[in-house]
Amino acid sequence: MNTDTTDNNGANEAGSTLREGFGDKGTNVNAGMAYGHPHGEAIIEGAKEILGESETGRKLISVQTHHNIPIQIVKGVGASGFNPQSGVIYIQVTPKTKLATPEITLELVKALREADQELIGFTAPDPQKDLMEYATVMHSKTLDAIVYICTVVKELTNSSHYSVLLDTLEKLGHINVYKAYEANASEEELFDAYAGI
Repeated sequence: MNTDTTDNNGANEAGSTLREGFGDKGTNVNAGMAYGHPHGEAIIEGAKEILGESETGRKLISVQTHHNIPIQIVKGVGASGFNPQSGVIYIQVTPKTKLATPEITLELVKALREADQELIGFTAPDPQKDLMEYATVMHSKTLDAIVYICTVVKELTNSSHYSVLLDTLEKLGHINVYKAYEANASEEELFDAYAGI
């Protein structure tokens, strides 16, 4: 007896139910998620539009597009970023938000760089083996992502977004790293600015 409920597209009933609950691996992953944001697509497009005015932003978006890395805008507050286990970028946004904000845009830069780090092999070691090495690498990865945020903001100096992005860097606690970056600080000086966050 054949109990396979596969349809003509190769999806079975159970798989369909899972996709409805968790979305698919494509770029429009917000559509079927119970926790997906109702304005997710507009938020992503708005943030990408701003990033498209920056050379570094365009490169990060190009990597995301080329490798088909899903971006999920989820309802909630808390940390956003790239999840290496699922290969998905998660950006948490309050339910009432309808458009990309400066905070969301900068969080997207960070998450895109985190995905890029994974692709180039800049990955975290197993914390079970060496906790100090893990902490060191995680701080290095975070600083690297913040420097990418600073690069995008600096590249947008002559845009209408610059002043509000600069204010957002202050709100996020990254303004000292930005000032050090802008002054062509050494890696050690950047780390000192980061450690003061």
